[in-house]
Amino acid sequence: MKCLYGKCRIVLIYLFTSFLLYGCGSLQIFSLMGIKDEVDSNLPIVKTFRALPDVTSVGFEWKTPEDTTQIDGYIIYRENKKKKFEKIAFVKNAFSTHYYDDKLQPQTEYVYAIASVGKDSKVSRKSESLKVKTSFIDPVTFVYASQDYAHKIKIFWSPSPNPIVKNYIIERQEKGGKFVAVGSTTNRMLVEFFDRNIENGTIHSYRIIAQSYEGAKSIPSQVVVGKTRAVPPIIQGVTATNDKARAIWIEWGASESQDVVGYNVWVSSSPSDAYKKLAFVTRESYVDKIDSHGTIRYYKITAVDKYKLESEFQDSGIAGQTLPPPLAPNLTESIIENGSALIAWDKTKDTRVTSYIVYRKGSDGMLNKFSQITNTNWTDSSIKEGVSYTYYVVGVDKHGIESAPSRQVTLLLQPQPTAVDIATPSAIQQESTQAPKDSKE
Repeated sequence: MKCLYGKCRIVLIYLFTSFLLYGCGSLQIFSLMGIKDEVDSNLPIVKTFRALPDVTSVGFEWKTPEDTTQIDGYIIYRENKKKKFEKIAFVKNAFSTHYYDDKLQPQTEYVYAIASVGKDSKVSRKSESLKVKTSFIDPVTFVYASQDYAHKIKIFWSPSPNPIVKNYIIERQEKGGKFVAVGSTTNRMLVEFFDRNIENGTIHSYRIIAQSYEGAKSIPSQVVVGKTRAVPPIIQGVTATNDKARAIWIEWGASESQDVVGYNVWVSSSPSDAYKKLAFVTRESYVDKIDSHGTIRYYKITAVDKYKLESEFQDSGIAGQTLPPPLAPNLTESIIENGSALIAWDKTKDTRVTSYIVYRKGSDGMLNKFSQITNTNWTDSSIKEGVSYTYYVVGVDKHGIESAPSRQVTLLLQPQPTAVDIATPSAIQQESTQAPKDSKE
């Protein structure tokens, strides 16, 4: 039975007014203490007993017996869960014809009866049972849930025309199918709600329940489905170079989403380590400048749209490497010849090598570099006697990247004898002349 704010509500107001006018207000509702369960068959039975249900209350009206001289009022009974009548009110006025029972559950069936009460507190036989079903608040209409917000879903609906509605409860369906409250509004005319912190790309079902000032709840509205905006698709076609000097070039395919405004470049030094954001770019490429040779890095690319939603990572990072050093030369010969140091090496098999550098370190602490050597041998004519020199060779490519050093060799130009060190004939003669003198002594 529907009960809108109309005829039904007016009748209830009339009933309540009647209580006040005819002395059946709260002051005339007395304690049930002392009312006996003993039935007096001589007391008049109430034969006309009617009810008018509301959402959480029921108003009653009855016709007083023709002879009220024997009665002191009326007992209202309500059937309990065990299907037994129990007294709920004593209206101590033989001329009262109205009462109401409140704090009931909406859309619930109740069974009532009434009996007159004698002067000695005995009761008449009960009236015929009166079945009453409480009413309900009409469900709200035109419920809508958004489809394209990031991290949130907006739900809005038409306001209830029923002025007994205080606010609304928003319920969301859980995985098990149960609806649970996720929020509420504060006013009948506030008819929107944002369900926030929702994972992107997910779908949720909602319904709205209107709530009266007394806490009565309406029938749930129709269920509506809302969803959050999906994140951009995963970027495909990521590549990284391994042949660029002091840099790694990363490229990838353009996002399929027209809402994408740029890309985040993520980097890690190991495929198992965490990735850190390296840069945000608006094109489908990036150059990672690295001042080292042979460095390996791993990259992942994400797309970012105008709603600041970011795509997921690729399953694994793409490895890139800066150009490594060329292969080291193989030193084959190192000799001192004609006062010069001569070293030689095999021509490297690394086609990147365009020239060689010879490094020399003397025992006197001097360090020298001899570059732009295109042959596979080199003569050092600037060595000094008595100074040892350590040599090694590196290959150099067109980018100026040096290879690892060859093995080291150390050469020493021995000092040449001086004139003082060479014995003269006069010296020998002097030495031999003095010898006899020594022997005479």
